[in-house]
Amino acid sequence: MRSFSVKHVKTDNRNGHYIYRRRVPKALLASIGKTEFVSTLGRTEGEALVAYGPYHERIEHILALAKNGVTGLSPTEQRERLKAMLEGWGADPHGPGPNLNEQTWREEAAAKLVDRYQNPDTGRYEGVPEKEAAMASALLGGVSKETPEPTITDAFKFYLTENVKSLPEQRKKQEQRLDRAKRHLIAAVGSDKFISKLTREDARKWRGIRMAGGVTVSTIKREKNDISAVIGVAQSELDAGGVNPFLKLKFQKTTVSRQDEREALPAHVIEGVYDALSKKRPDLLPIWTLLDFTGARPSEIRQLQVGEIILDHPVPHIVINERNDRTLKTSWSNRQVPLVGAALKAAVQAVKGVNDQAAPAFPRFYGEGGMDRLSQALKGRIRALTKNKRHVPYSLRHNMKDRMRAAEIFPDTQKAIQGHALGRGEDASYGGPVSLEQKRDALVKALGEHRESRQAGRE
Repeated sequence: MRSFSVKHVKTDNRNGHYIYRRRVPKALLASIGKTEFVSTLGRTEGEALVAYGPYHERIEHILALAKNGVTGLSPTEQRERLKAMLEGWGADPHGPGPNLNEQTWREEAAAKLVDRYQNPDTGRYEGVPEKEAAMASALLGGVSKETPEPTITDAFKFYLTENVKSLPEQRKKQEQRLDRAKRHLIAAVGSDKFISKLTREDARKWRGIRMAGGVTVSTIKREKNDISAVIGVAQSELDAGGVNPFLKLKFQKTTVSRQDEREALPAHVIEGVYDALSKKRPDLLPIWTLLDFTGARPSEIRQLQVGEIILDHPVPHIVINERNDRTLKTSWSNRQVPLVGAALKAAVQAVKGVNDQAAPAFPRFYGEGGMDRLSQALKGRIRALTKNKRHVPYSLRHNMKDRMRAAEIFPDTQKAIQGHALGRGEDASYGGPVSLEQKRDALVKALGEHRESRQAGRE
């Protein structure tokens, strides 16, 4: 059972079968009518794995229905909850029941829900709450076999399911980003509209509201791209009709280009951060040094493992490769970056005394939440020296780019060091990789005076 670790699943001591067992919360006992959910998922782990997902989702729907009803849900979400309720009771989910016995108890259950809202004088039902009305309707006639037309909420939920990030930290940020985009869109159009009913006027209204809120054009464009992608997937996978009103939505030209969103750090800021970290945060000093001397992304350095810092090599270097627990921006980001000058000493310090090759080189900043901790720690030191919001830890990549350009390093070598695409077509398909020796010589040349000044500063 150790290899099959999922919520609410246990083995039956009598026969070894896999059982789903879950207690019903006390507050929901009256609504659900039982104290726990129990079901055999299978005799083998494989059978249990197949059966677990659908059954667990059904129970989740039943609990959600009992706790929150159907208020504020999209038609699709209402249908799923009510269908789960009927299936949980062993009833036909798409009709009134196959026999008189089932039809009778369902009619009686529906009557208990709504009879108190019947006007004795007119016989009409008045003021029936949405939850009771929906449940009574499902009891009397079931729910439609056809999935309702998707709304904005449905589209975002489906998109996230289909495109979810594999790593927890990335998944959390993706969920937060998409949730913000969904809320902004619903607020702008006034309701959880059907995807097919979204218009160009809705898109322009959304754009106007976001811009009036003081959001930067680049941020609005990224959010627009998310919304457009969600709508596109809903149209292709959920058969949502209409056109995608966010395609080719125009924006006013911004005075700040993507290149200018971050600026290279002034020399006094770089040196000031070195001084601040040397005095109070020696654990951050190797990371800052590696960022400064390799031009790598902060996310790439903070996720280094000990075995990816190669010191017993003619050209000491770090290995930046995609792993099961780490994704990279593009396939071009897989690379080896030489360690020269202060970077080599920082790398030696990072692995000193650690024999486990899979161990994190920087444990405090390695796992979930590590990127936020690293960013806040470094940004705080930078902000103490400059109020320019374009000056951030990532700016060191711009510093490296400027140094290599000034040293007239061959463009392909620059890209190989920083993990940028070599181009498309023939440019990307012909020729071998840039060697470690070539990259080392380029870094030595580009870092010349800066490398020497750091050496003098330590002495």
